[in-house]
Amino acid sequence: MRLSRRWIPLLAVLLGVALPAAYAQDMVLRDLESKSPRKLSKDEATALLTGAKMSRTSGRGNVHHWSNDAGGSFVVSSDNRGAGAVGASGRPTTAPGKWHISDDGRYCVFIEWRGVPTEEWCRFILQTTDGYYAVRSDSVGTERVYKLEIKK
Repeated sequence: MRLSRRWIPLLAVLLGVALPAAYAQDMVLRDLESKSPRKLSKDEATALLTGAKMSRTSGRGNVHHWSNDAGGSFVVSSDNRGAGAVGASGRPTTAPGKWHISDDGRYCVFIEWRGVPTEEWCRFILQTTDGYYAVRSDSVGTERVYKLEIKK
């Protein structure tokens, strides 16, 4: 019997099993329907993200932390404990980055990692009943979403 990926988190909770951080990142837009997602406007995203302390778990399981400076820059730190720790051998590292809000309200990030390819992306920010998520498109139910911790 093959279980749908939608049921694995529920089964894990019922069995008391922890899912790896990388799996928690493997969510799609339609998984947020019960959390009342609302896309932030450009002004809302700018107000929320300027000066915010940010964190996320990458798709490879590394935990990243940074603070968005008002001037559009940040320094990101990574614990390099996940599968993506190729260049850093599991040692924490930092990298310079830049951020801005695009004309259509997307949060855009550029990070110059050492030893791994530069990271560049733009995502809409969705506010839900359990926090914030970033998504490339807010209209495609199968679009992957990324959980962000945002604190002011």
